[in-house]
Amino acid sequence: MDRTITNQLVPLFLAAGWLMLPLSIIVAAEPLTSSLPLTGTADLTESSGLAFSTSDPNCVWTHNDSGDTARLFCFDTRTGKLTGQCTLVGAKSVDWESLTTAGVDEHELIVADCGDNLANRDHITLYRFAQPDPHQTTHLNEHQYQTLSVRFPEGAVDCEAVWYDAEEASVILLAKGRLPIAAVYRVSDSLWDMPINNTTDKIVIAPRITTLNIPMATGADRDPVTGDVWVASYFQAFCFQRGEHVTLATQLAVLPVAFEMPRLRQIEAIAVDKQSNVWVTSEGVPAILTKLEK
Repeated sequence: MDRTITNQLVPLFLAAGWLMLPLSIIVAAEPLTSSLPLTGTADLTESSGLAFSTSDPNCVWTHNDSGDTARLFCFDTRTGKLTGQCTLVGAKSVDWESLTTAGVDEHELIVADCGDNLANRDHITLYRFAQPDPHQTTHLNEHQYQTLSVRFPEGAVDCEAVWYDAEEASVILLAKGRLPIAAVYRVSDSLWDMPINNTTDKIVIAPRITTLNIPMATGADRDPVTGDVWVASYFQAFCFQRGEHVTLATQLAVLPVAFEMPRLRQIEAIAVDKQSNVWVTSEGVPAILTKLEK
């Protein structure tokens, strides 16, 4: 998200009292945690997506917000050092906002070019591909990734939070509402063309499945172990526990547990690793990677 817009909006929300969420939400103590800078490249200036590598659980992928080319960076979570990069040759990067693992075994990545601050995009674009080697510099051509154009049923929507739900076999997109009204949409795996090809310019409709009372959602992920869904905003993280819920809609209908975010500069990415640890990154140079103490 454009920082100028953010700086203008945040005081307005604070003045309006938008943080007054339902009183039955459990608010956990602020998670003061150990943090480390992501170093090895000066090109990561606005970390805006986060997803763990399945081939090396100590590595995490991220990318810039708008203004960069179509590329990913990978870092070691123990040292913060750059380990690899991946470029999607021929892909567009209008406003990359989120990144998620995908597929039954989470061996894929999906990048969401879904930012739309002014709500004027005809459609957004999702890119899907096999996870690259986190320790190499990789260039994927147009035959090595899938492209899916997505339109929302109500028209243009600003979206910065995306995750993959294995139970639903779908990519889930969460709107970034300026009020605590955030629509949730689904893109089923069945909408992707198989095998991989980019020969058709297909636009699919993402049906709306529910609405959350969360303002300014900037990131999301699903715990691969418990099935809990984590949503990040600028000031809090929300955990929608899976529990005994059969569907995602019923899971998201229950009030979440809220955690205060660490005091970092503009948090726009969140990811959960195989040990159910929750990580966030901040914008700025260097980006700061932090593990929340739950």
